[in-house]
Amino acid sequence: MKKSTKIVIYFLFVLLFVSMVSTAIYMSFAEKTQQQTQTADKMPEQTPKIDLQKTVQKTEENDEQTPQNTEQMTEDTEQTAEEITEQTPQIDWTQFSTTDFYDGSFPKIGVCAVTAPIGENIVSAFYHSIPEYETVLYYDTIENNIQKLLSGEYDIILSPFLSDDLLALQQQYYTELELIPIANEAIVFLVSNKNSLQNLYLEDIQNIYSGSITNWENFTREEEDIVAYQKPENSLIQYLFHSLVLSKSSVMEPPHQIKINENRELEKATSYYDGGEYAIAYDTYYYASNMLFDYNIKMLAIDGIYPTKRNIKRGIYPIMTNYYAIVRTNSNANSPERTLVQYLTSLTGQQLIEQSGYIPLN
Repeated sequence: MKKSTKIVIYFLFVLLFVSMVSTAIYMSFAEKTQQQTQTADKMPEQTPKIDLQKTVQKTEENDEQTPQNTEQMTEDTEQTAEEITEQTPQIDWTQFSTTDFYDGSFPKIGVCAVTAPIGENIVSAFYHSIPEYETVLYYDTIENNIQKLLSGEYDIILSPFLSDDLLALQQQYYTELELIPIANEAIVFLVSNKNSLQNLYLEDIQNIYSGSITNWENFTREEEDIVAYQKPENSLIQYLFHSLVLSKSSVMEPPHQIKINENRELEKATSYYDGGEYAIAYDTYYYASNMLFDYNIKMLAIDGIYPTKRNIKRGIYPIMTNYYAIVRTNSNANSPERTLVQYLTSLTGQQLIEQSGYIPLN
């Protein structure tokens, strides 16, 4: 074979080899590019799809949870609002004011702990008739109220019934007092809901608090000692208890506890009612029905009559009394205090007393 022919064949062979390598490289590059392109094309489809599924799933979960949470929050808010409304009712006391009263001066009113809400609500009803910065409502003990009424410092006081000792103060001032009932009140007796007792007779209560009966066996067949709580001796409720249930000289010594007084000294003090299963205590109907939120206690029927507003208003509950507007008998018929008495015994005044949490007159 000629030398020139060999050169040509070799050259063609090299050219073919280069061409094959180039084609392989190109095909490899093209395939990789196509894969990248396909991957890039797939990414926008797959990635949003995955995120969208997660987003949709989360959104659906949130949509399912949010109404429940919102509903729960709404219920909680409504419940809280109801509790606040029940505990602190917002009353527009001016609705109980009338144009027939107090074109002139407003009387100076003395109140004690058990009648303070009535006095406060009277002032709220007629605040527009009271000059700014003028004080017309005064808080004090019953005895101080009586003395200040007799001396002329007060025009009228709102008070429980007066004991003989307090009525005797009239002799010192040569002035007589007139007591006008404005509301009903009662002493109620409290025991634990765990106690099966439902009724006591007045004689039973007197025997318990005099110490003649000391065991529940007489009433519930349980051989447990009766823990008969009392109120502190200087309290108004104890004053009513002595007036309506048992005299001070007949009452046994109450349960005591040792506590630190305001001077940081240990002293013997009357124990407070603890709601125990074998305990008994008492309070006014006003406080028992409006202030005692412990649902583990109950009020007892006395002589078979349960203490309800209806029974107290009808006067059939055995241990009843009144709250009074007390004025001097020599006060003028057209005086501010007499006008207040007329108001408190009127239909509107009785409505104010009832809205204040007390039991109006029948």
